[in-house]
Amino acid sequence: MGDFKYIIVDGLVKTGKTRLARIIAKEFNGRLILDNRENPFADGFYKALEKGENSNFLKTQLIFLLNRYAQQLEITQKGLFHKTTVSDYIFYRDGIYAHAILNDEDLQVYKKMFKLFSENVCSADLVIYLQVSFTEMLHRIQEYGTELEKKVPTEYWREVFEAYNYYFFNFKGTPLLVVNMEKINLDRQSDIDSLVKEIQNHKKGTIYYAPA
Repeated sequence: MGDFKYIIVDGLVKTGKTRLARIIAKEFNGRLILDNRENPFADGFYKALEKGENSNFLKTQLIFLLNRYAQQLEITQKGLFHKTTVSDYIFYRDGIYAHAILNDEDLQVYKKMFKLFSENVCSADLVIYLQVSFTEMLHRIQEYGTELEKKVPTEYWREVFEAYNYYFFNFKGTPLLVVNMEKINLDRQSDIDSLVKEIQNHKKGTIYYAPA
């Protein structure tokens, strides 16, 4: 099953990153780490977005940052290199959202903390970025999102969409597999098999996978 010890799956909203991470962990007989989304400010955050306000955005983002950092320490402390580990988020996901929502003053505070934490985060052997068009992302939010997500202004989702694509377009840290998810059905075994084979064969650089 290849030499991967740490695989990260991330991507745009509702692209199936958690579902795919579960599948890969099973295929590789690996350990699964799922994003800790518990946050007492999350509901207020979405409601503020809906109203065009910006209250508690820094608090919300810092809680997410602390949760994810604690998980990164857990990965290291439990012996990352003894077994393949699969995660459904890249640590810098936090920075993508922070840049999209925080004002300049709050962003400076956030960046200082993020820089401090990121120095202790493990690098992956492979990052998988799940991509869809902006129109498809909005459709999936309306189809599968929470009621709070559905009420968020389109402008916010546009910022998130552009921030994700900008980050991964310039991504150089590790081997990267960019997967177009618009024609992939994770309920179809043949699609899963083809994607797993693509993952196994990916050794270096950036590769784009878009089945016809």
